[in-house]
Amino acid sequence: MRELRLRTSGLLTPTPGGPRLTVSLDIVHLRRTAAGRIVDSRRIDGSVADEAAKNVALLLTDATARIDTTLGGLQSAVATIHERCAGDDPPTIGRADLLVRVETAAGPVVLGTVGYGAPAALVPAVTGHDLAGLAHQPDAEPPDDWRERPLILRPGPSAVLVAGAAFSLTSRNGRQTAQRLAGRRVLPGLTIRDLPAVPTGYDLDDLGDPAEVNTLVDAGRICPPVRWRDGVPQGRAVWDHDAAACGPPPIVRLDLDGPDGTAPSNAIEVLWCVEGLQRYHGDGTIRIHCVARPVDRPDNSFVIVLHGKPIHLLRHARGLTGARTAVYGDSDVTTRSLVFASAAELEGTGHAVVTVVNS
Repeated sequence: MRELRLRTSGLLTPTPGGPRLTVSLDIVHLRRTAAGRIVDSRRIDGSVADEAAKNVALLLTDATARIDTTLGGLQSAVATIHERCAGDDPPTIGRADLLVRVETAAGPVVLGTVGYGAPAALVPAVTGHDLAGLAHQPDAEPPDDWRERPLILRPGPSAVLVAGAAFSLTSRNGRQTAQRLAGRRVLPGLTIRDLPAVPTGYDLDDLGDPAEVNTLVDAGRICPPVRWRDGVPQGRAVWDHDAAACGPPPIVRLDLDGPDGTAPSNAIEVLWCVEGLQRYHGDGTIRIHCVARPVDRPDNSFVIVLHGKPIHLLRHARGLTGARTAVYGDSDVTTRSLVFASAAELEGTGHAVVTVVNS
């Protein structure tokens, strides 16, 4: 039976003469064995992705128009729609993602989301956020007691911690650590899951292995690492046409869950990560520059730097608050906002360094 994999990508950039939009189509015909393993592919021409091309163009023009209206400073926008087609059936959308890069007073910020259904839903998911914190010049003086106030990491910064924690448990050294610590409680009731890369309705990855949810941390306890096959976690193999081989998925899908927390009225809200600066370091730490503001003084934004090991930082989470949000960037992470201890508590345990960037 014929099996096609379609990828439609678009890039929109502002120019003096108006927005410039380019759209590219990639259609690959796959050949599977009876066991479900992909063994060959060929790139083909066709108009089967015409509807996706229109959807990508609409995504980009709609998203950038809304960003320009509310914020301005657009640098670029990228959208991709992935589809699959089996036999003579019409294509079905597997995943769609949208990334908008905006220049703000604090520096470049990427607003990204991903969805598994109607692509049009991505636009309000990106532009519907409270972008007021990015519109203000981040040069306000933080409150005198900002170090004693609890922190709320909104989904963007939270996603960086989740992705960093997942990597620390799935890298070669991390898997050894996870095996040694399996069953030990290291986080306060949080659950981190690694989700299959295949779309809903597909049970196997491209090596023919079952594509199942892998739980990395279950209610705070480290889980044993999954078996690897051909250099890929079991159930995560993705066929690469250009390499003519299976490899790991280009983007890891993660999900964070846990107990509810109360959002304190005097918290420091950590809103968005500033791009262009190295986040992940060889010693296992992350360093993120973020736009922040006091919840009780939302017009007074400033930039803070959070530095520490992701697992150590997550130990100080007091719960989750707000709506579940799909954040797309280095990884595809679905999370709520994380309520944290204060900067003073984090630093007092030696697990973090939190500083304010002076303008």
